[in-house]
This record gives sequence, structure tokens and C-alpha cells, in this order.
Amino acid sequence: MTKLDDLIVRMQLAGRQTAESWLGAAALETDTDDSRVRSMTACLSSAILAPMITVPVLLTAFSWPQAIAGALAAAAMPIAAAGVLSSSGSPRITGRVSLAAAALALGMLAVLSGGLGSPFLPLLALLPLEAAIHSRKASGLALGAGAAALALGFVAAAAQTGFAGVVPDAAFIATGLSLGLYALVRGLAFCFEPAGAEPAVIAASVETVVVQDFTVMDLLPGLVTRHNGRGDVIQIAGADQADFIGRVGEFSGKAYVNHIHVADRIAFLDAVDCLRRGEKRKQVELRFDCTGQGSQFLHAAVSLIAEQDQDGSFSGFVAQTRDISVEIADRLRANSNVEEAETANAAKTSFLAAVSHELRTPLNAILGFSDVLAREYFGTFNDERQREYVGLIHQSGQHLLSLVNTMLDMSKIEAGRYEVFVEPFQIGEVVDNCDAMLRLQATNRGVTLTRRLARGAGEVVADKGAMHQILINLVGNAVKFTDAGGVINVDVAVQDGQLKLVVSDTGIGIPADKLARIGEPFVQAQDGLGRHYEGTGLGLSLVKGLVDLHGGTFDIASTEGEGTVVTIDLPADGSGANREPMLTTAVTAVAFPPVLPRPAIKNAKNRNEDHVETARSA
Repeated sequence: MTKLDDLIVRMQLAGRQTAESWLGAAALETDTDDSRVRSMTACLSSAILAPMITVPVLLTAFSWPQAIAGALAAAAMPIAAAGVLSSSGSPRITGRVSLAAAALALGMLAVLSGGLGSPFLPLLALLPLEAAIHSRKASGLALGAGAAALALGFVAAAAQTGFAGVVPDAAFIATGLSLGLYALVRGLAFCFEPAGAEPAVIAASVETVVVQDFTVMDLLPGLVTRHNGRGDVIQIAGADQADFIGRVGEFSGKAYVNHIHVADRIAFLDAVDCLRRGEKRKQVELRFDCTGQGSQFLHAAVSLIAEQDQDGSFSGFVAQTRDISVEIADRLRANSNVEEAETANAAKTSFLAAVSHELRTPLNAILGFSDVLAREYFGTFNDERQREYVGLIHQSGQHLLSLVNTMLDMSKIEAGRYEVFVEPFQIGEVVDNCDAMLRLQATNRGVTLTRRLARGAGEVVADKGAMHQILINLVGNAVKFTDAGGVINVDVAVQDGQLKLVVSDTGIGIPADKLARIGEPFVQAQDGLGRHYEGTGLGLSLVKGLVDLHGGTFDIASTEGEGTVVTIDLPADGSGANREPMLTTAVTAVAFPPVLPRPAIKNAKNRNEDHVETARSA
């Protein structure tokens, strides 16, 4: 459908709606009012077109005041005909009144322009033509011919009594112009409303076949209704029609639309409008008001299929209405569960941030005083066990502080408060520092630690501290879960602008049923009371968060009893750091009451943020 066709369809729809409003509710009680609507549309259209034709025609033969008076009279006649149709509801009576008014108007024009010698007298021949076109019957042609004869007799009588006027100078030009404009308007009318007598008969026969076959619709689930072009229900079927009628009420006529909840009627009318404009199918979810039921609404999914006449014009639609109250209840329950889970997760994050911050203050005191005691600033130890115990206190405090820092970092990442600050540095330096920190631990466990830097793995742009933390966590995990005699490899390469870090080991591996959850907070390969390895399960979760803040990807592959390979891939130029989350076009359910979103990342100027502010924002 072209834009012009769409504009024409919209104009026809607007005209039909205007015609229905002029007809009123009393004239739309039956299902045979299509002829009334067409007649009313013709009257209203003529009220606009008649002055447009009359003014240029009369101006060629008469003065301005006479032309304006004639145009007003030409506009008044269709409006009067519309009033007759609205009050009587009979297109037949309206047609006869319009025919008489047109005959009188043309007779008066002929009298004023020369009587029997008027150039406008041949226009009387258009009366039987128009009557035949509108009625499509011989009786209509006869009425038109009779009206033209009466008008001709009126002109002759006026000429005999001396009331006939003088023939205007340009009357013949006006007559030719009027015939040309009439032909143009009649051609446009045929283009806009091409329905003829024969297609109407064919459409009626097709309609009858559809009506006879509509009983097959009783086999379909739900409520199946057939609607005419205005949306009124003319047939009802469906396996569940009794249930729908019992819960909602009757659906015949305009009752279907009236039962739709007022807030959903616009969606239904919009779907019907789409069918009028050429679409074949539409689907919409609606709520029907239930009367005397435990539930206020009946939620339904309505599938609409357009029906067309033989000429392709919209004639109505078939609607299948299915009860989806159970699906809606399940959807609301799922949304509620998601909301509760998100609220619980936010509460957990806030709790971790607050507790972690409160633990840092006493931990600093423990570390500080244990370090003073270990250095024997205020006296020597009398027993070597005192030195050992102080060292254990300091070591335990450092371990707990590291755990608290990890929890704080995780809380900031989940709350959207953690930012990475990129800078150029040599990636080899970070690998060397990691090797120096963990080589002794690997040696004590009997594990071989190797590192390999590919050619070209030099300067990268990233957060140096974050990259150091990523390697420490990955290699530390590998050392912890690799038995004596095992091997840990750290491979670094820069290819196609991407920094690739691979940490592989020959450790215990991860079971396949737990591999998918590795990387979630507090999830470990070995959990429960029988686990043999210490840790909280935050290491890989922190790594995934830091990698995501760099715009990279995290991948883990493992086979139980053989080892694990963790691959980190991120932009080597820092272009993916602190990227905004991608917008989605999916329609999400609206929760009520709404859950406040997590605060967005802010552009901080320094990395040493106050931990009290961090806890509050989390």
C-alpha cells in the first residue's frame, strides 16, 4: 500500500466515522445500515464538493453576489438531505428528497439564465443518470426522468409567464465547465468507492458461505466472534463461549466492546484500525469486566483476522478470545519473585558494605599493635612462643583485611560505584610482580609456576591495580587448588588490539554441574562442611567484575581431575573501560511498588573514596 492509498483509506475511515456520528445510535440498531452510512457519507461529501463546483461555474456567467448565493444554496441542500437521513433513517426517502431538490435547483438556474433557451437546460439530463447510479434499478431511472420532466415543465411555465431571465454572455462556457467538473468528481467517486452492483451480489454470496461454515468455529478453544466493519458482533461461536458469557455477559452487537475494560478499549480499537488499513492479523491482550464474580477482570488474549470483500475492501474481522488469567497470574508471580530476589540481593550488598567497613577499624588496630609488638619496641619477648603468637595474630589480621577489601570491592562493583582508571604500563611488570608474590607459596606446595609473554606483549592501557588484582586472584586460586607436582602457566599476548591473559593449571578441576555457577559471589567448587580448601568464593567473582569494567570477557574451561583454564580477553587500548550498559529494546514488566534502580557510575576524580560514603551508596 502506497502512502497515497493509505491517505485515501484514512480519509474514507474518517468520513465513515463522521457519517456514523451524524446518523446517531437510533439509526445503527440493525445490521443493515451500510447503505445508510454510504448515503450519509455522500451527503456530507456533497456539502463540501457542491460549493467548490458551483462557485467557478456561476462566476463565468453571473456576478459575485449571485455566485456566492448559488454556492450557499448548493451547500445547504446536501446538509438538509443529511438531516432527513438522520431523522428518518431511510436512504430511499433521502434519495427522493435530494432528487427533488436537485431538479428544483437546476430548474431555477435554467429560468434565471434564459428559460427554454438556457445553456444550462441540458444539465437536467444528469438527474436520471445520477438516480440510476445510486439506485441501480430501473425505477430509479424512471424517477430521475420524471424529476427532469417536471423541472422542464417548470421552466416552460416560467417562460410562458415572462419570468425567464436573459441568457448570460458566457453561459455556454459555464455549461461546459460544469459538465467537465461533474465528470471529474464522478470519476473520483468511482475511484474512492469502486463497489458496484455485481461485486455486491458476489460479496453477499460469499458472506452466506462464511455464515454457513461459521459453526465449525465451535471446535476452536475460547470465544470466537465475527464482527462487521464497525466492530459489532454478528455471530458467536467457540468451545468456551458458555463460560465467557457466564462470567462476563452477552457479547452480541456492541456488547463485546462495552465489556472491555475502559483502559484497554483504545488498544482494541487501534488493532481494528490496523486491520482497516490493510494488515491481515493483529493480537492484543485485554481485560474484560466481570460482573458478580470473585475476580474483577478476565484477562484475555484476542487474535484478530481481517475479512475482505471481493474488491479487497475491509468488511469485518473474526476474533478469537482466549482466557489467559492463569498465565497473567503466573507472570505476576514471577515478576514478584524477581523483585524479591533483587531486593534481597541489594540488601545483601548493603549489609556486606556496611559490615566490611565496620571491620576495617578494629583490623587496623590489630595489625598496627601486633606489628609494634613483633618489632619489640617496648621490650623483648621472654618466651619464643610469644613471638610466634604475635606473628600469627598479624598474619590472621592481614588475611581478614584482604577478605574485607575483597568484600568492599565486590559491594562497590555490584552497587555501580567501582571505577577503573586506565593508564599505559608494561604488562610484563604486573606479571613479574605477581610471580614474585606467589612463587614462594607455589614452591612450598611443590607446584611449578611459569610465565610466558608473547612477542609484542608490551605496553597496554588498563587499570594497573585492577590487572594486578586479577592476576593475583587467578594465580592464587590455581596455587591453592593444584597438588604437589602440578604446573601453573601464565600466558600473556596482545593480538589484534586485544590483551589476552590465560592462566592454566593441572589442579583438581571443577565438576561440570558447578562450572556454570563459578564466578558468582560465595560460590566454590567445593562447598559444605567437608571442603578441604579455605576461601570465601569471592575471588573469581571479583575478577569477572573487574574484567567487565574493562569491557572484556571472562571464560573458564575445566575438567574434573585434569585442571582448569581461565581466559581473560579485553581491549589493549583501554577503550572498553567504564562503558555504559547497553540499552535493550525488550519490553519489561512494570513492578508495583517499583524498585529503585541501582545508582549509576559517577565520574570520580580520585580512587581513594571514603568508605563511609561507599557503604551508604551501596
